[in-house]
Amino acid sequence: QTDNTQFEYYGGLLLRQNGEIGYHGYNHQPLVLPNTHYGKEYAYAQWPNRKAIVASLQELIAFQKDVLPAATSSVYVPPSNILSQEARKIIGEDVPQIRAIASTYMPSDSSLPYIQEFGVAADGVVEAPRIVSGGMVGDTYMRLAAVSELNMHYVSTHFMHPDDLLDEDRGAKEGWETYRKGLEDYLDWLEQSAPSIRMQTGTECAAAVQRFSGLTVSMETTDTSWDLKLGNLTDQGWLMFRASNGTPGNVRGGSLTKLTGNLYLLKATSATVHIERKTGGAA
Repeated sequence: QTDNTQFEYYGGLLLRQNGEIGYHGYNHQPLVLPNTHYGKEYAYAQWPNRKAIVASLQELIAFQKDVLPAATSSVYVPPSNILSQEARKIIGEDVPQIRAIASTYMPSDSSLPYIQEFGVAADGVVEAPRIVSGGMVGDTYMRLAAVSELNMHYVSTHFMHPDDLLDEDRGAKEGWETYRKGLEDYLDWLEQSAPSIRMQTGTECAAAVQRFSGLTVSMETTDTSWDLKLGNLTDQGWLMFRASNGTPGNVRGGSLTKLTGNLYLLKATSATVHIERKTGGAA
């Protein structure tokens, strides 16, 4: 590929819209060694050794720097969500530019996908899985997955392949107008269902996961207050707070946003948070 014009143009548009450039692999080949077998599921190749895997990522990083030198990247999305345990270890040890991996949250019938839970791995790489994908996010399964994750972590992560529109299984059969409307409807639903959710890039999301993973929380309840102590707080922490047997009043060390019923989103800006407790409210 000798003409970089289209990459500079579309990448520049993304950056001007406050997006970021992520890593998705070299020639869309998953990072696996010869001991990984695709069977009949995929026609991908394997990388011959550790050196080749590292070289492929170094070439990818060099290409990004050549095309968009002002951009910084940190998030890796495995092709087809495939990433072997050996390659995952190699990333943590030999590719410091990759600080977060965004694979998939939901298990499948295949043993090939790299399944993640939100958190920080022992090697410091942030695990920030994707929950829903594509433009056909109005189907029952995807909407249920989105609702479940909003209830669990108040997070919605989304991913689109550039070739989704060309794949009949991912929306090509329905056509562009239907596909586009599917994504717009999902984003409208998300904004209405979780209006206080923060809109972030993959790197910003990874930073939030990192901050949350390090927090320790203890709370003391009195007749007049809820007092929280947060360990390992850096600049801010975000927590769900359920106000049982009382109604929140003034807050010191943070702020509350009501979500529904007696459930609130707490933004903590201090290691100690004092929440005034008024009488009344749901049990």
